[in-house]
Amino acid sequence: MRLLPTLSAALVLVFVAGCKTAPSSSPSGTAPAPYASSSTPVSPATKAASTKANLAIEKVRLTELFRGTPVVFALQPDGSLRVDVPLHFSFDTGKAVVKPPLAAVLDRIASGQRDELTRVLISAPPDAGGKATPLSAERASNVRAYLVTHDLAEARLTLSSTASAAVVRLVVTDAPLP
Repeated sequence: MRLLPTLSAALVLVFVAGCKTAPSSSPSGTAPAPYASSSTPVSPATKAASTKANLAIEKVRLTELFRGTPVVFALQPDGSLRVDVPLHFSFDTGKAVVKPPLAAVLDRIASGQRDELTRVLISAPPDAGGKATPLSAERASNVRAYLVTHDLAEARLTLSSTASAAVVRLVVTDAPLP
C-alpha cells in the first residue's frame, strides 16, 4: 500500500512536466527528442522534476521485476534511486567478474536509463572482512564496464571508494554532468 502514494506522486509530476514541455510538431510529423533544442527552452527545474518522477517510476518498475529477490530499490530523500545487490549474488569470493544475478539488474538499469538525463554512482565492496583493496576497485570498474557495453556513456558513470560491506550499490541521480 505504501507504493500507491509514491506512484501517484510520480505520475502527477510526469503529467505536470509533460504539460510544460509539450512537443511542437515538426515537418516530418515526429516528435522531437526530449529536451532537444527547440523554440521553447525547457527550464532546469522542469528537467529535474521530470527526471525525479522518472526515477520514481523506474523504482516501481524494478521493484516489480525483482519481487521475491534480495535486491533493494529505494528512493532517497534527494530523489535519487539507490539499488543494493547483495555481494554473494554479485561476485564470487576473490573474483571481480560480474555474476548473472547482478548482470540481470545491470541490464534493467542500463535499459531504463539509456535515454534519461541521469548519472550512476557505483560502489562495490571487497570480500567479507576484507579491506578496501584493489579487488573492490576492480569490481566497481567491472560494473562500470558492463554498463558501458550496454550503451550507458562512461561519462555518466562514477566510481565511489566508499562501499558497504555487504552490497554492490548503484545510485542513479539527476546530477548534472561535470
